[in-house]
Amino acid sequence: MTTHRICSVVFLSCTPFSAQAQGIVGGITTEAIRTSQLDTVQTDAVGILSPSQSGIPQEFWGNSDVATLARLVAPFHEGALPQINALWQRIVLSEVDPPQYISQKGALLLARVDYLMNAGALEQAEALLDRVGAQTPELFRRTFDVGLLAGRAQSACNMMLRNPSLTPDFKARVFCLARANDWSAAALTLTTAKALGQISDPDEHLLARFLDPELFEESAAPPPPSPLTALDFVMREALALPRSGRALPLAFLHGDLQSQTGWRNQVLATERLVRSGAIPPDRLISLYQDGEPAASGGIWVRISAVQNLIEAIDRNDAEAISKALPDAYRTLRAVGLEFILADLAADDLRDMELSPKAASIRYRLWLTQTDYADLTFEYTPQHDTEAFLQAIAQGQALPNPQNDIEAAVKAAFDGTTLDVSAVTDARQGRFGEAILRSTTDLIASRYADPLAVEASLSALVLAGMEDDARQIALAVLLQKARQI
Repeated sequence: MTTHRICSVVFLSCTPFSAQAQGIVGGITTEAIRTSQLDTVQTDAVGILSPSQSGIPQEFWGNSDVATLARLVAPFHEGALPQINALWQRIVLSEVDPPQYISQKGALLLARVDYLMNAGALEQAEALLDRVGAQTPELFRRTFDVGLLAGRAQSACNMMLRNPSLTPDFKARVFCLARANDWSAAALTLTTAKALGQISDPDEHLLARFLDPELFEESAAPPPPSPLTALDFVMREALALPRSGRALPLAFLHGDLQSQTGWRNQVLATERLVRSGAIPPDRLISLYQDGEPAASGGIWVRISAVQNLIEAIDRNDAEAISKALPDAYRTLRAVGLEFILADLAADDLRDMELSPKAASIRYRLWLTQTDYADLTFEYTPQHDTEAFLQAIAQGQALPNPQNDIEAAVKAAFDGTTLDVSAVTDARQGRFGEAILRSTTDLIASRYADPLAVEASLSALVLAGMEDDARQIALAVLLQKARQI
């Protein structure tokens, strides 16, 4: 028998049963947890996108060590550009050859799921887990938490109760027995867990409150634990216990997408999930139009600016659009959400006569689209910065750079001479390691380090992913461009 502790999601339950407790669950004798080693190729190669769909090379992972890759792939990086989030998501969802060297079997698959959970991409995580199945305790823990956070707690519990050997811990079993209305078994399991020392005092208190809320009506609300697990969060929400003042993990925000949470909370949750790439931008555009701004400042400024733009588009009023588009772009850019206007720029505004300022913003938005080359094909650059951007978009020879970042971009596309690990790894076929490591460094630099820019773009070019390199180069240059 083996147990594992492989977890890079701070809110995931990672504690397996102890040897003493594995045979006794709620008064029922069960088999001990066994982890069957899945076929390595099947596990770490599992994906839902083919290389032709994702644009990720079949031999993307090369001969990198899987433990190294798992550490690189799992974290979600706040501040990542939308193009980087999109690339990372395609990487973790791709069905490509597994790494040649396996030090931890299945660790790469778990890390890929962990990235999606950290990014709040529950639907994508669920699709990947469905593809492989909850065949081990580590996979089941993720399947269970994704089900809880996606609002499908009963389905997750049904799966757990049918497979007691996969139960993450006593707390989850007590919760699921209660969900199944087996209150006596839930209470007995809680008592057994406490007697065996398998449950903490805070967990016992929360579960007791969950089993019989009326007993605690006069009691003070327990403070949120740290870390707050998915199960803790779901039970606290069911009991209407107060949240902490800290920002919730992205995966916890899906409950706030429901209309009963209030429009403001819906907007705030949707903004964060759109920014992470978990849900598409059109959901936010639609949500912004669902009501009237209730106050001034904060999200209400963004809502008002987008509503003004949509109203001008509906009237086909080029003059009003020329005023509303810069306002909406500037307001959204302040919170890293200007890219949500890209579809409007590509569709409704594509052939409209706009003021020079609005036309320049429309051009920037075109550059953030995946079909940037087609959208900008006939555009005439208005200054040197746009000329450099246009050359990237059209795959032309890049003109003389005007700053260090442009010089780094030009060096990457002209054939880098850098002697750094990312370039070396890419040249030796360790594309995934090179791209993940260099992109992490690029994000950490806030896109201001020419060396990080050149290394990241060069790794993509050497991997044959030039279109991704161009998209990220455009995004970096736009990120550093002066505010309009």
